[in-house]
Amino acid sequence: MFNLDNIVNLFQEYSMYSIPISLFISTIIALLGVIPSIFVTGANIAFFGPFLGFTISLLGETIGGYITFIVYRLGFKKGVENLKNKHRLLNAIVEGEGKKVGLLIFEGRLIPFIPSGFVTLAASVSNVNGITFNIATFLGKIPSIALEALVSYDLINIEQNYIRLTFTLISIALLYFTLKKSKLNKR
Repeated sequence: MFNLDNIVNLFQEYSMYSIPISLFISTIIALLGVIPSIFVTGANIAFFGPFLGFTISLLGETIGGYITFIVYRLGFKKGVENLKNKHRLLNAIVEGEGKKVGLLIFEGRLIPFIPSGFVTLAASVSNVNGITFNIATFLGKIPSIALEALVSYDLINIEQNYIRLTFTLISIALLYFTLKKSKLNKR
């Protein structure tokens, strides 16, 4: 269901409804919490172009995140004890107050190796309000969606952009291993 070709074909078949379909798919991905959003971002870039595709992906992630926040807030408060021990940042979100929680959610959105669903779940059991959550999610998602859009665009246009794609992927891998090594050294 969630692969690039299927989503682009869906957009083409129902082009008049392609934006709402994209937003709906982003919401489903956010609710499931385990499917990477790069497929819908890639489809948005392929169908709408780089700028509009990025914008629709960012809106989809923000809307999907907020709907997931509301759903989690209504039904998943009991699972917080398991979550608190996963990461210091998640624990700080759960126990935080006021604007500080917004900054922590923003930080959680920036860190590429903390699943978005964990940040949303932690926020849903905290005292953060919906407006602060949305602003932090929107601003925190900009870099990750921009990176997904860049990689997607370069994959779609690999003949012209293979050097930048290679450099981007090597940079991501180096960042991942550096952060992982740093985390191991802190233990």
